[in-house]
Amino acid sequence: MKNILLGLFTIISISTFASEANTNANKRGDITGTIIDGYDSRAIEYATIALYKSDNKELVTGGISDSEGFFRLKGNPQGNYYLTITFMGYKTKDIPNIIIEEKTKEFEIGNIILLPNNTEIEEVAVIADQAAVQYKIDKKVVNVSQQLTAKSGTAVDILENVPSVKVDIEGNVSLRGSGEFTVLIDGRPTVLDPSDALSQIPATAIDNIEIITNPSAKYEPDGTAGIINIITKKNKLNGFSGIINANSGTNKSFNSFDRYGGDFTLDMRQENFHFYLGGDYNVHNMEGNMEYNRDRFFTDTVVHIASMGDFERNHSRGGLRAGADWSFTKADNIGINVRVGNRDSERNTYKDYEQWKTPSADDRIQNKTEDLSSRGGMFYSTTLDYKHTFNENTDHYLQFQTTVDGRNSDEKSNNYKYDLTGLLVEGKNTTESGPSNGYQFKLDYSQPFAWGAKLESGAHINISNSKDDNEVFDYDTSLVQPAYVYQSNYSNTTKYKRNTYAAYSTFGGELGDFGYQGGLRIEYTDRLLELVEKNESFKIERPDLFPTLHFSYKLPADQQTMLSYSRRIVRPRGWYLEPFITYMDAYKVRQGNPDLKPEYVNSFELAYQKKIKKNFISVESYYRITENKIERVVLPYNNEKTISLNTYQNSGTAYALGVELMANYSPFKWYTTNFMADLYDYRITGSTEDLENEGFSWNMRSNNTFKASQNTRFQLDLFYQSDRITAQGSYKGFFSTSIAYKQDFMKRKLSTTLQIRDIFSGWRHEMETDTPEIYEYTLFTPNTPIISLTVSYKLNNYNTKRGQRGDGNGGDVDEGGDF
Repeated sequence: MKNILLGLFTIISISTFASEANTNANKRGDITGTIIDGYDSRAIEYATIALYKSDNKELVTGGISDSEGFFRLKGNPQGNYYLTITFMGYKTKDIPNIIIEEKTKEFEIGNIILLPNNTEIEEVAVIADQAAVQYKIDKKVVNVSQQLTAKSGTAVDILENVPSVKVDIEGNVSLRGSGEFTVLIDGRPTVLDPSDALSQIPATAIDNIEIITNPSAKYEPDGTAGIINIITKKNKLNGFSGIINANSGTNKSFNSFDRYGGDFTLDMRQENFHFYLGGDYNVHNMEGNMEYNRDRFFTDTVVHIASMGDFERNHSRGGLRAGADWSFTKADNIGINVRVGNRDSERNTYKDYEQWKTPSADDRIQNKTEDLSSRGGMFYSTTLDYKHTFNENTDHYLQFQTTVDGRNSDEKSNNYKYDLTGLLVEGKNTTESGPSNGYQFKLDYSQPFAWGAKLESGAHINISNSKDDNEVFDYDTSLVQPAYVYQSNYSNTTKYKRNTYAAYSTFGGELGDFGYQGGLRIEYTDRLLELVEKNESFKIERPDLFPTLHFSYKLPADQQTMLSYSRRIVRPRGWYLEPFITYMDAYKVRQGNPDLKPEYVNSFELAYQKKIKKNFISVESYYRITENKIERVVLPYNNEKTISLNTYQNSGTAYALGVELMANYSPFKWYTTNFMADLYDYRITGSTEDLENEGFSWNMRSNNTFKASQNTRFQLDLFYQSDRITAQGSYKGFFSTSIAYKQDFMKRKLSTTLQIRDIFSGWRHEMETDTPEIYEYTLFTPNTPIISLTVSYKLNNYNTKRGQRGDGNGGDVDEGGDF
């Protein structure tokens, strides 16, 4: 592996020294420019550029913009030309008077601003009402400002209205049916688990969310379903500005304000320097009813357990974030970003149990249980970036990034069983604590070539270490004075190390209307799990190859299509591997499996998009094969008749074949609807019949926005999820409806948003497990609807400005497209 990395660094060094001569030698009649979104000043990738002769309007050549919005049309003969730039959802832009003379090596246009189709211009103010979701050829971009029904929530609440994503009432996120995906924050990794990271970030601090379901070899291959990249708000204005948000809410019982919090972002930008500071604190609590039933089958009897009760989910999160970047030359930029925070969550249930046997049901046992669990701790992350750009070409660069992160995790689980008189008859206390830290190093190089191709290569190193101390205490009623006694046989210390060393390279370009990119990532994994007290260890040393392929083709009449393939990996999380017992409640225990193998995923996608005036449709089909599929399974726990074991197994191979349908339609200026549907067939071929299942599932979302006036809008969201299968059973479907009302004041400096989520109380988490030995039924029903009010105030008109050349002069675009 060291030889591979050494060879890669040698290639990068040679390419760097040779690049300037290569670029200058091939420049002749080149036309260059950068396509910029007039709404948020971001680069527009895959915009179509066409070059025409001015005299007869004959098409000469064309191309598409890259990930930085940059394009280059090479080797154009002498003449007078004009450019036409088009991109789905934006107004067409013409650039006249492009004159190539004999001595012209390069004609630099600079920044070219594209405006959304539905932009309205009033004097100097440009108010951009973007679509809730933009569909680019390789990703979906969620415009958070358009998600009014989730304004007081977190990134998790935003994702409830996003194609490809599902969120259950516990806040668990899945991407195309898989909970295994990678979360990036501003393109950087996070130390937290995906769902924890998403629930940590307030919606009002987010600018956009990018969904990338088939990334190239440049990205780390972790996660079945791809990448969710959170883009936080940073102002584009020179000078000082900021935004402050506050929210409060309650559920249908109106007995307390159990949801409240706020956040702020302060921003200072000068010509070559940028600094921002942000903070947030939010409390989100939920309560509701639950039901749990289980049948345990034996040769001649069936043991039944039935329970009903209440549950509480309490979450508090807070943190600070800060960053600065400095362009100390035209070609060099250095930046640092720091985030530190704390998270605490509680999961409590209070149930009445009844236990009996059939055919003899005479001896019925009744009791009450309290199961209280908590998890939390501090976390931090620091990232340092350096980027050097060659020849003022934003697509030719060398970039280095290093990240240091860590967290402290403290978990407690207290389980109490009482008889009907209130006497404690059984109790267990479990604690788990320990630190985790990681280091990431990335070196990336991009080299464009004169004939329209581009080479990207790099090396990535990830180092992570963690330690967990697990202690178990049992309530001993045999003592004269009953007390909790330490259980050494069930207590353990676990050390976990996982290091990965990777090198990658991608090569792509365009041949007329045809685009291509091929990539290969080589990884070496060094993983060690140690059980200190048991003196056992589980070690993996494994090389892996992850190829990727991407093809695109530009069709006439505002159409585009893409075909892609990637191979990915899902590595078991640390607590999936820990083999000690943790009591979930008096009747359920959880245990990890150190013998788990990683999942390997082969993912295929075919996408098609069609623009119809201001509207569009998008169709994405996908086929995913997952080997060594990791599933949560329910098994008997030793010889216990009343306790079940929840653990993880490699169940076999899973196949998912589906299609996503998306459409945006604006029949009137005052009404826009976004429709999304996902239909897929899912089947699991297991090692045993108990782990085999198949079924068809679908879900539908409809996001409807009504603009009553320039400062007033309403939003209605509808969502339906059908039944979907697991290896041993299924999740039941549900339907939910949410509405929101937003009003702006003081020339849009002050805004209020009133939200009512799940108006008709349709949310639920309903699951069945059905095997020859065990049947389980679980139902959680939260107390909804949830009512929230969010107030936002902009300091110094916190927004994005742009001029004709994107230089910050001229009219302004209202931040996030808000009205």
